[in-house]
Amino acid sequence: MGELFRHELTVSEPEVLALLGEQTGMRFGYGSTDPGFAYRLSRAGDGQLTVSQVRVDGTMSLWGDTEVFTVAHVQGVRYDWQIREETGSAAGGSSVLFRPEQPSLVVAQDVDVTLAHLPVQLVQATADTVYGVETPVEFTSATPLSARLGEYWWGLVRYGAGVLDSEAFREPLVRAELTRHLAVGLLECFPLLGDREERYLTMEAQRHRYRIAVQFFDDHVCDAITVEDAARAARTTTKALVHAFRANHPSELTPAQYLRRTRLDAAHRDLEDGDPTRGDTVKKIAARWGFTHPGRFAQYYRQIYGTAPSHTLDR
Repeated sequence: MGELFRHELTVSEPEVLALLGEQTGMRFGYGSTDPGFAYRLSRAGDGQLTVSQVRVDGTMSLWGDTEVFTVAHVQGVRYDWQIREETGSAAGGSSVLFRPEQPSLVVAQDVDVTLAHLPVQLVQATADTVYGVETPVEFTSATPLSARLGEYWWGLVRYGAGVLDSEAFREPLVRAELTRHLAVGLLECFPLLGDREERYLTMEAQRHRYRIAVQFFDDHVCDAITVEDAARAARTTTKALVHAFRANHPSELTPAQYLRRTRLDAAHRDLEDGDPTRGDTVKKIAARWGFTHPGRFAQYYRQIYGTAPSHTLDR
């Protein structure tokens, strides 16, 4: 993930907004003849995900296209949009998707807008993993698939805006999880080109493989198993199992990482129960759970538990 940034500013000259838009891949021109025009921006991001909250006082227009997928959720007096031949109004608390290379025009008046900006490469990689098929992402409409999914998207955006305003947004894991939620939400809430039923069947198949493999790892953590054994148990290939884990595990762990974490948890329990006076050592316990390199084991352990394994054993 890129370097974290935050912007907080108020603009009264619409020409300045083009420079602000370029920072998030928005290639728009802006104009207003309203003497009461003001544009207030609060934005945070890290190069993978940017979330912006905008308040527009007065009337303004914007036109152009975008390099990224940008979804605007709008509440206020007026937000009329045209994207190629498709037109609509989002002022009543609805969302509109701006897509790369799609010429767009918007006329806005006295609105609050929350925007999520997601790079094309990120959305494509998420689609490849979640659906297990490497077909180009192409949305067929600027509006959500249904009112229910529109509400679901707005719930994700509200959550994202809340994280943006908190200190937690500084944490890379928090931003990574938020990015994943919004990327998957975008793919599921807006209409994609292709067979939706086929995508759901693919997703369900991945969930099924994931659940079987997780159960296999948990049941056989004491045994000399490999990722390939789990793939055989799930009746799939190692590559497909990696896709299934990245699509379904909350932290997008691979099967190998999950197996290592499961064995690390078991080693942690043995360290807590261990007694150096009985001859228990970190090296012996680590080896018992398949960690042959003490230094690497200590590194993994410290990343998860925040202390050295020797400290746990000696307590």
